[in-house]
Amino acid sequence: MIDWLTCRVPVSLPETIAGGHTLKLDRSGQVLVATPHRLMVEGSFSSSLSIRAPSTSELEISGNVAKWLAGHNLWGTDCPKSLLWAALRRLEGMPGVFPWSLASVGLHGPECLGDTILTRVDCTGMLQLETQADVLAFIRSASATGTLSHRGRGVMREGTLVFGDAKGKSFTRSQIVMYAKGQEVQVHQLPDFMMADPEVLAWVNRCLRVEVRLGRLELQEQGLRLLSGWRESIALHVWETAMKKLSFSEAGDFDLSNLPKKYRGTYAMWESGHDCRQLLSKPTFYRHRNDIQKLTGIDIAVPPAPRKPSNVVPLSEVLGTRWVTRPVWADRIEGQLQDGGAVILPFAA
Repeated sequence: MIDWLTCRVPVSLPETIAGGHTLKLDRSGQVLVATPHRLMVEGSFSSSLSIRAPSTSELEISGNVAKWLAGHNLWGTDCPKSLLWAALRRLEGMPGVFPWSLASVGLHGPECLGDTILTRVDCTGMLQLETQADVLAFIRSASATGTLSHRGRGVMREGTLVFGDAKGKSFTRSQIVMYAKGQEVQVHQLPDFMMADPEVLAWVNRCLRVEVRLGRLELQEQGLRLLSGWRESIALHVWETAMKKLSFSEAGDFDLSNLPKKYRGTYAMWESGHDCRQLLSKPTFYRHRNDIQKLTGIDIAVPPAPRKPSNVVPLSEVLGTRWVTRPVWADRIEGQLQDGGAVILPFAA
């Protein structure tokens, strides 16, 4: 499915849209430059979408459009054109957002969006394991043994593994991001009734989320910079192609002799299960964490995987697992979401 979109819709507008401005003044107080800020528009279930029309010739939209529309991003559509059009229709119906109708600016349907310029698209999928512990064990194993072609080792940050790392969300190429969906929904929560539903949480806790994030240069290189270049089958193709670029070596014990002597004690403490934050000063811990991560790809802030064979998840087995489809209880959940104002698009993956 596709959840995040950042795009610019070329359209002739009667006026600009902004959530405020930053002004640059000269010494006499005259305005030299007025920079428009993005307007944050909240959906029915708290997720926000940012919009801005810095000029009267284009409209900018950015955010997790799937979650903003549906209240979640556990499953959804593979069609970015349908996703964007549904977002525009919903924005049009919200008081005080668009000071004009879509039809009045020439947007009569999704077929009018072909010239939209995409600068970020997230193609996502989920694999389901037996338990959340298996999901976390896989991520740790992937951190230690995984490599992305032409991008190298992944970087682990607070339980999230990123291949093709870039600071924050500003990147121009591509990233593959893996995390435990069950942990993520505890931070970025689902609607209250879903968080209180044992069947939903049991399903989510077994899910390994894998996101393929395409930035501006990658979209351009693949001929996907314009929305007209997308078909519904492309999102899955992009995701599967990216997965084939991941390779994994056989997991094994790390050779301490490959580490500088000043880090060996810290690594040994971490490997033994100790919380290094409790044993080292704060500056030393973060310095060692940063350097060890650069040298080994291992984040000592994340506890090591237990050595019990029962907790080892073979990487080939996980990647060969059939990815998650729409759950059997989805109709029940979607009915409640629609009652709360959510927009439900046809399911793809």
